[in-house]
Amino acid sequence: MPNLASYDVLMPGFPGRGSRGFLGWSTILLLKTRDGYALFDTGGSGDRPGLMAALAERGIERQDIRTVILSHLHFDHMANAECFPKAEIVLHESEFAYVQDHMNDDPAISRFQVEGLLRSPQLTLVSGELEVLPGIRMIRTAGHSGGHVSLVMTVAGKTTVLAQDAIKHRGEIESGVSAGAFDEEAARASIRRIVAMADVIVPGHDGPLTMENGCIVAASSVSVEISLTLDGRRFSLEV
Repeated sequence: MPNLASYDVLMPGFPGRGSRGFLGWSTILLLKTRDGYALFDTGGSGDRPGLMAALAERGIERQDIRTVILSHLHFDHMANAECFPKAEIVLHESEFAYVQDHMNDDPAISRFQVEGLLRSPQLTLVSGELEVLPGIRMIRTAGHSGGHVSLVMTVAGKTTVLAQDAIKHRGEIESGVSAGAFDEEAARASIRRIVAMADVIVPGHDGPLTMENGCIVAASSVSVEISLTLDGRRFSLEV
């Protein structure tokens, strides 16, 4: 019997920056396999209300999440792992080693959050490239960080790569360059590898992209609504 696996975008990524820096609105993915529900990344701390609401809309409780897989340990991808008390938290050993060496010089690592996670009894380290869940293979896509991983699965007969920050947005496919990479050469190799294998790419800060012969042929729209309150009045805009 085939290991059927599926994914659902709980919170779409957005490639936004502001004058204060990177917004960090990253893709959060719900995975479903014969082993139950899992998450691939959990977003930043500010995503918590939206993440809980997205799960509730699907009738999923926090306790229903059996596994949390983390692509890497930047602040905008790992902050809500603590919200899932029954979940095994899966991290690649190469990312564990990376943060040990670069805790203080990678500005996207939230040291106190990461140190707490690394002490958690829920944490499991894995090595190499493996079937991390039935029908879902973990591959190493270093470059953005030293131990970044992506997931590969087959959906409706198409090879789908959940790339996260190995490919942050469609512009990195077009340029072949990962902005702000820890290791630029490794990051470019990871982009090439993903593009060569994928029919669909789900980036870390963009919507799903359909590929054909290494080129983007269809891209979902990406937008976000921002609201603010000034002088007792609420304003909303969509970008």
